Amino acid sequence: MENRSDLIIWLVTWVVISVVIVRSQWSQRIPSIGLPTAYLLTLSMIHFLGGLIYSFPWYHPKNAYLLQSGVNYTQVSLGFIETVYGVIGFGIGCIFLSPWLLTIWKPQWLNQTPQRPDLKLPNTLLKTGLIFIIVVTPLIGRIPGFQGFSVAGIYLLLVGLCLACWREWCQENRRGFLTWIAISCCLPIVTMITLGFIGYGATATAVVLVFVSSFYRHKWQTVVISCLVFILGLSIYITYMRDRSEIRATVWGGQTLESRAERLFNTFSAFEIIDINNQEHLEAIDIRLNQNGLVGKSVEYIQSGNAKFAHGETIWQAILAPIPRLIWPDKPVFAGSGNLVTQYTGQKFADGTSVGIGQVLELYINFGSVGVFVGFMILGTIIRIVDISAGICLINGNWWGFTSWFLPGLALLQPGGVLAAVTASIAASIAIIFIIERLILKTNKNRPLDRKKINSLL
Repeated sequence: MENRSDLIIWLVTWVVISVVIVRSQWSQRIPSIGLPTAYLLTLSMIHFLGGLIYSFPWYHPKNAYLLQSGVNYTQVSLGFIETVYGVIGFGIGCIFLSPWLLTIWKPQWLNQTPQRPDLKLPNTLLKTGLIFIIVVTPLIGRIPGFQGFSVAGIYLLLVGLCLACWREWCQENRRGFLTWIAISCCLPIVTMITLGFIGYGATATAVVLVFVSSFYRHKWQTVVISCLVFILGLSIYITYMRDRSEIRATVWGGQTLESRAERLFNTFSAFEIIDINNQEHLEAIDIRLNQNGLVGKSVEYIQSGNAKFAHGETIWQAILAPIPRLIWPDKPVFAGSGNLVTQYTGQKFADGTSVGIGQVLELYINFGSVGVFVGFMILGTIIRIVDISAGICLINGNWWGFTSWFLPGLALLQPGGVLAAVTASIAASIAIIFIIERLILKTNKNRPLDRKKINSLL
């Protein structure tokens, strides 16, 4: 019988560090739009929950898929410990390194002059994002070199939703504010009906809600609401996973929107509340929301001599990834996440199976535990600098400046993907910002706005 109390110590460490990071963003001494919290949340969904369920003495996976994968408690524990190393590094980067670097560096862009914001910008971004989703992505999304471009375009929709919420909040339009939040909360339904996946929509909703929590004044209400949303979100996920095959068969089978909506209605009419004593509920989390086992397998696989550290090979690939093939036609084709996972864990997957390597595993296979700690420290520093820069633009009415920082910042929120995809998305986001600025936005200068007026809105 495993001694699961050791895992609890690491779980508590994760929670403490996360609380400190969130409180540092809520201190209001340094502006924040919630990017570090959003990253921690997405990381928690694929690592913390998996570590948590294995700390329950009564949980022993019996699902055929889980048994076939061969993941055990020891591997999950090893993988989770590596992730906590990353969270510690992330916290150091967010709380200490980023403010210190900005104090020494003193970049000019932090000296913002209060401006009268462009109230039409949120609608412009929303329309542009919809164009990318409906027109651009289906046309070029599968063309090599344009995947990151199409994904970054979809991020515009999120930026537009966040700015719409901020606009209504500043104008004290309670009804409009709640309406935009409600629209954001419907995104998982949209992605389930159109794609058959809940993850994309759930992540998008989480980003908007975290953004809103960064400026919502009543923090205790935020904490209570966050706990309720967390329970509701897990319950929705459990219910979705129960009927996932039927939902995807309806969506992928080309059924009408009415048939898809009816399928979802039938699923959620038998809604299930998450129950930590329910074996099937815990297995649903273990199947899709637990990458600790893969990390732990890699630790054992490399330490046993079956594979050698990559020594920065995938990091170099991430550096080269933003270079488009239009400029470099002979750019090498890099191995996908699935191949990397198999190479460094020994686990084989069925053809066509998509397996995200995740940033914890990718950093570990390059430089071990030190690589995880240092890599996440650098990542935390970058994300917090972007977060501060976007926050300063936002509170000073420079909404386009906010967009120019926030859009690449969203590309950083991919803890479950390969680093090359992150850098490609960042480059594509910058390209989209340039295109919108030149072709869509009108060159109207923002008028100065009294800082007292801005402070009254915060």
